[in-house]
Amino acid sequence: MKVAFFDIDGTLIDVGHGLNRPTQETLDALKTFQKRGNKIIVASARGTLPEGVDDINFDGYICSDGHYIKLDGEILVDQLFNHQQVQKQIEIYKKYRGRPMFYGHDYTWCDCYNDELVKKHQMMFQGNTDIPDNAYQEYQAKDVHAISCCVLFENKEDLWNAYHELENDFTIVPYESGLIRMDVYCQGFKKGTACQYVYEKLGIDYECTYAFGDGINDLEMFQLVKHSVAMGNAVEELKMIASEQTDTVLNNGIAKYLNKHI
Repeated sequence: MKVAFFDIDGTLIDVGHGLNRPTQETLDALKTFQKRGNKIIVASARGTLPEGVDDINFDGYICSDGHYIKLDGEILVDQLFNHQQVQKQIEIYKKYRGRPMFYGHDYTWCDCYNDELVKKHQMMFQGNTDIPDNAYQEYQAKDVHAISCCVLFENKEDLWNAYHELENDFTIVPYESGLIRMDVYCQGFKKGTACQYVYEKLGIDYECTYAFGDGINDLEMFQLVKHSVAMGNAVEELKMIASEQTDTVLNNGIAKYLNKHI
């Protein structure tokens, strides 16, 4: 048995370029891979799957960069912030002019949807600037039941100042390129260690592990599987450590790799 882990944005879909659902070639390749007795697992920073991906019959889900793990219908990990953790973040983000977006399983909490940075983030990941129906725009720390926070900054200095004030108490994934931001979680897994946890729990040998990704938060995942496959549109840092490369997400990179090698 083999297992393949798939990032979502830039790997299965590319909302910014109008690909809101995996190509039919990709969907067919995933189904064929499964029919041969293998497992397909989502591995994403997203807390929930976007439309276009949510109807794929994945065997497991690693969401929020490893802080929510569901395998064969069983929830194994679900780490929500407590109210004190939320309050501490709110204070730090205010200090460094951060724009926080807290994400829970059913709701989001954000009081800055009209901010230009937030609008850019929405366009990147949801393809529009509509305020979600499940959003609370006025809230206090005690009202927030979130598993993650994506916070946007105007510059790298503010990003790293906030990072260093929080790093001892949270798991943080910073992004210096594109939109300057960081994803913040409770202390625990990251995407890579979560993938390792899942394939070991499934009893799958390291030699039979695969991962597909394109972003900087896929680095650790690539280091902890045998076959790390960078998309053609991946950042250079990821391509440098990948064991293999394939075509871009828009050109059926996943399908081309699976059909050729597996």
